[in-house]
Parts: sequence; structure tokens; C-alpha cells
Amino acid sequence: MTSSQVNPNRDPDDPVVAWGYDGLGAPQHWGSLSDEYATCSEGKQQSPIDIGMCRQVEDASIAFSYTVAATEVRSDGIFFHIDFPPGNALTIGHRIYQLHTAHFHVPSEHRRNGRSYAAELHLVHQDAAGNLAVVGQWFALGAPSALVRAVLEVVEVGFTPADGLALDAGSFLPDQPGYYRYDGSRTTPPCDEPVEWYVMRHPKTISADQVDNLLELSGGPNNRPVQPLGGRSVVLGVQTA
Repeated sequence: MTSSQVNPNRDPDDPVVAWGYDGLGAPQHWGSLSDEYATCSEGKQQSPIDIGMCRQVEDASIAFSYTVAATEVRSDGIFFHIDFPPGNALTIGHRIYQLHTAHFHVPSEHRRNGRSYAAELHLVHQDAAGNLAVVGQWFALGAPSALVRAVLEVVEVGFTPADGLALDAGSFLPDQPGYYRYDGSRTTPPCDEPVEWYVMRHPKTISADQVDNLLELSGGPNNRPVQPLGGRSVVLGVQTA
């Protein structure tokens, strides 16, 4: 678990509280845990959101080129992070973002017309200037996920991919085109803005047992509640192979 910084206005007799998903460190308190986390409560472009009616259709497309396997799976006490070396690209128009890491939220963070999904995978990309683009992939209850099965196998052997257990980056690709795009933030402290979000329209499937396994690894639900959309637009886009 990542510890918070001390708020100088905090009562010195109060204990330092680390951010998390329940108790005094729960999402509704993040903004008051540390000055560095103020954006969590004061930001105007916070994520996740409930995706409803889209205001326009986007002509630009996004393209994935994932070819390099993950090199490490590590835990920070809340998430297990799947880290990738350079070589996996997300192209948005003329901009190229490299895939850095991936992690799961259970249940989903983004909703669609009020509906929550069983899980959500976040694929975190960064360009050469440090700008972030995150792809969100929903998982609905159904058939077991081969991707989740492979990830759980790696976690069980100690968070480091072993021979024969390397995680193929291509298995993280969305199955079908189409996405929702909006301007948002990180969904964990310090809740930095802006982050360019692409939430894939078509869910993959995951079994109930796999959901239970992910919850066990995270110590319980690890999803931030949806945030106000405000005046932001959500646009519907297309994706190329």
C-alpha cells in the first residue's frame, strides 16, 4: 500500500492514514489525506465516470501494436502491476504512446449507463513528453478469461514471469473495435489531470472464480466511485487493427 504524505494542517495527535479503499483511507477521504492529493477532491476532470450518451462521433482512429512480452509482475499491496519493456505502441493519430504497465480493478471503475462490470483492466501508456493515455477494458461475467488465467499463473509463482509463463502482450489487445474517449485523471492518488481515456466499448468475459481470485489478491474491492462528468464530452470513436 502506498503511504500518504502528512498534511501540515492535520492534528498531530491523529495517526497518518494511507490511502486505500475502505475506512479512513477510502476514496471519499483521499483529497484530505495529503496536500499532494488535493486534486482528488478539487479536480474538475476526475475519473472514473459513468459513460452515458455520447455527444459526437470521432473520426480519428487508434491503433495497437503489442509485440513485446511483459517482463515483471509486482505487487504494491493494493494492485499487482504487469510491467512491459519498450516496444508496445498505441498510436493515436500522429502521436505514439508506449505501453508501460497494466493492472486490474474489481469491480469495474467506469460504468455504462449506470451498469458496473465484474472487472476492468487498465493499460497505461505514456508518450515521449510524459503525457498519459489509458485504455480501459471491461470484463463481464461469463466464460473464463485466458488472459486472467495467464496472469494468475504468473502471480502464483511469485510475481515474476518464469520460463513458459511470459505474458504475451498481444493477449492484452481488445477483441473488437470501438471505444469511448474523454479527458480525465488517474483513478488513484494523486489523481493527476489530464489523462486521455479510451474505454473499449465491447467487454471481454471473466469467470466468477477468476473475479474471486482477483479480489483475494487485492484484499477486496479496489474501484474508485464514479466522479461528476461536469461539462466534459464523451465521444464515440473507432479503432483500427
